[in-house]
Amino acid sequence: MGRKIDRRTVIVDGREMVAIAPADFERLDASRRQVGARVARVVRLRQELHDAHARITRVRAILTDAQPAECVCDRLAAVLGDESAQDSSLTHPIRSRRRS
Repeated sequence: MGRKIDRRTVIVDGREMVAIAPADFERLDASRRQVGARVARVVRLRQELHDAHARITRVRAILTDAQPAECVCDRLAAVLGDESAQDSSLTHPIRSRRRS
């Protein structure tokens, strides 16, 4: 923790204000920027969490509605936004691979 900020109450044009040293103001301003950056990260993480929850809900619905022998890989990949879904080994996991 930083040192305590020395402040003085002053009256300017009939309004009460607080005067602080320039170095203390710089510290306060830096803290404000850090808090702003952290808030932005929290907002972004909250949105990512919301998006993940929505995807999980869609995945559950797909799995619940699927028939026992039905392959839902393509639909799940579309929900998850998985670019590797183009790989046939992922969309049809039962298919065996031959080595050349």
